Amino acid sequence: MYEDELEQVDALFVLGGGALHRGNEAVKIYNDGFAPYIYCTSGNFSQDLESLGIRYYESEISRMNIVRQGIPEESVVALRTGTSTAEESDTILNFCKANQIESCIVLSSRFHTGRVKSVFKNKFEDEGIKIIIRGAPSLLYDEANWWKDERGLIMVNNEYVKKLYYLVKY
Repeated sequence: MYEDELEQVDALFVLGGGALHRGNEAVKIYNDGFAPYIYCTSGNFSQDLESLGIRYYESEISRMNIVRQGIPEESVVALRTGTSTAEESDTILNFCKANQIESCIVLSSRFHTGRVKSVFKNKFEDEGIKIIIRGAPSLLYDEANWWKDERGLIMVNNEYVKKLYYLVKY
């Protein structure tokens, strides 16, 4: 796990997946005054909702959770692109460049922050964009005792597989 210290930035980006815990953490960061805008990314559809005939992008679900908690609608935008951390990094970088965003927070789950750092940091710093990596705590298991819960074991297993995949592919 890896996290940078929070400081005031131009924008907060919430990566796709984990709309509840990532959205809740985004609300805290916004309410603490660290970012004036929240952008939710993901071009993936929620399979759970699709099974009910409801078609929402993960980015839209994150946005709905954030707005439901009192953040002004005009401060939260769903960017319906990116189906992986790598694709989301490209989406966010291009968005920052197109909108003159010079600093941002990228929010994922705590267990993903090491991989997020490896995908984002150099790419953004090479473009002169300050990036802060933050992780939202899990609502499903105790991260300090992840091995005591099946969901924690699955998360760690999946993250190691993804790290290996990213090492080979990128």
